Amino acid sequence: LVPAFSIGRAQELLYEIESLIHEFGSDDVAPDLPWRDLEIVVDSPLAATFTRIYRDLKPFWDAEATELVSQGRHPLSFEQLTVINSHEDHLNAVDYLAKSHRPCVVLAGSGMCAGGRVVNYLKAMLADERNDVLFVGYQAKGTPGRDILTYGPRGGWVEFDGQRYDIRARVHQVGGYSAHAGQSDLLRFVSGIEPLPTEIRIVHGDAQAKESLKGQFHSLGLTGIMIPGLA
Repeated sequence: LVPAFSIGRAQELLYEIESLIHEFGSDDVAPDLPWRDLEIVVDSPLAATFTRIYRDLKPFWDAEATELVSQGRHPLSFEQLTVINSHEDHLNAVDYLAKSHRPCVVLAGSGMCAGGRVVNYLKAMLADERNDVLFVGYQAKGTPGRDILTYGPRGGWVEFDGQRYDIRARVHQVGGYSAHAGQSDLLRFVSGIEPLPTEIRIVHGDAQAKESLKGQFHSLGLTGIMIPGLA
């Protein structure tokens, strides 16, 4: 199970997965890996819509992606990809995968497990140690995703809709997929504004990270730095 944001992140992951299938899908290359027969499911109407838009914008793809297309590959529309749209099909997929234990990769929103279709998958599959949850984005404090990441490796539990669900599935996290600017990027952006802004409001991120960024802005000589909600 891959909790993924529907716009940008899901499409980037599909691009990467297609590359894995292309590289390891041959029996000669990796006979013990099931990439050739592994179904990849995108269960998110929003992600499906934006994946279609990405495909429609193929004339604007970069050189690397265009080269793949020229080789006859389809990074966002490959043979093993299944897209689920209707809510009824979604519920059927959750039930089928939970009962059949068929190997499968499911991308579903939301990225921090605070809502969306991924919640139903987690409810049905977190207690099974044969399953894996792969986080590919930051999990904010107070979200179910952060709880799974924190307590899952210790055999803890997470709460959905007022009910506790034991976590026996394996939990993983990979970095490098964030689309947000980092602290150094933000400092470089602000320092390049002429004249420098007289007021900056830091509204996104954990409290400690906000305070750290505020201090960095002060080091640039900026004084009008506010963090709404914090003293």
